[in-house]
Amino acid sequence: MEQAFIGADFTQAYISCALGVHRVGYVMICFGVVNAGCSLLFGSLMKFVGRQPLMALGAIVHASLVVVLLMWKPHPDNPYVFYSVSGLWGVGDAVWQTQVNGLYGTLFRRNKEAAFSNYRLWESAGFVIAYAYSTHLCARMKLYVMLTVLITGTMGYIVVELLHRRKQRRLKAIAEDPKAAQAEANQPEETDDEKDDLDDEIIITHL
Repeated sequence: MEQAFIGADFTQAYISCALGVHRVGYVMICFGVVNAGCSLLFGSLMKFVGRQPLMALGAIVHASLVVVLLMWKPHPDNPYVFYSVSGLWGVGDAVWQTQVNGLYGTLFRRNKEAAFSNYRLWESAGFVIAYAYSTHLCARMKLYVMLTVLITGTMGYIVVELLHRRKQRRLKAIAEDPKAAQAEANQPEETDDEKDDLDDEIIITHL
């Protein structure tokens, strides 16, 4: 949804109205360059700082930008603001594109096909929904919708991280306790669908 907004609604409601259609390409180039650069940076940076700080950065950047866009009155005398918003939006999008994919790869190591199919399904659904209401809602209402989705998604991510950490602690305790390890070994063998990091907490749909 955030990609649909920056590609359609931001260009129409902000850039075209204030700067003119001829500036749309230049502002979006700024988005693309920053997005590509940050994608490379965040992929390497995750090895040193972890996934959680980067996800927090993406949520904070996009939430802040939504608030700014709700309060901001575009004016052609301040073109640098348009480039700043576009570039910062690219920073947030780079977080989602790199870290969400990495998160799926970590959680569903043995079931990647179904997991990424599900991910792409909901990503496509976000585009469809955003473009479907594009002509029926004003830019302000779209920002409220996007902020609501962002908050909901962030809360869901926090829950997933907590479940993942609980699973990791359980596996660590089993590895350190011989009795627990023996009890675990006596349990029925898991199938491939049950061996993912969140096997008994999250169920994914096979496509």
